[in-house]
Amino acid sequence: MKSDIYKRRQQLADRFLQSTFGLWNALLTVNGILLAAFSAVYAVSPKVGVYTVLTLIGSCVLSLVLLVYNFVATKVTFYRIGQVVTDEDSELTEQDRRKDIGLALFRHQFIRISEWACLGLLLMEAGLVVAIVASS
Repeated sequence: MKSDIYKRRQQLADRFLQSTFGLWNALLTVNGILLAAFSAVYAVSPKVGVYTVLTLIGSCVLSLVLLVYNFVATKVTFYRIGQVVTDEDSELTEQDRRKDIGLALFRHQFIRISEWACLGLLLMEAGLVVAIVASS
């Protein structure tokens, strides 16, 4: 019975990670497309306000940086977990354990904040795209 519960928890954790990575990949793709498409907009259509285009490009770049941080922070956290789990020779002190947990919780909280920030930036970018298209 306990192994069934463990397996189910593992399945849920795997699905959570897959859906999280799927969301981040989708946001990376959309921001990359917007960045590529609207980097040249001002050169092609000088009627569009330079500040509007720069705001769009800046928000895309910020979103991309936050999303890449999410991947790196997740990778580093899992790498550390793997180190601790597979290194039988070293005993983790209580202080090191607390430090690892605190750092992992900080990363997790920042990832959650940056994920919502990226979603908010995407909404703003969509509004800017509408404004750019409407002014052309």
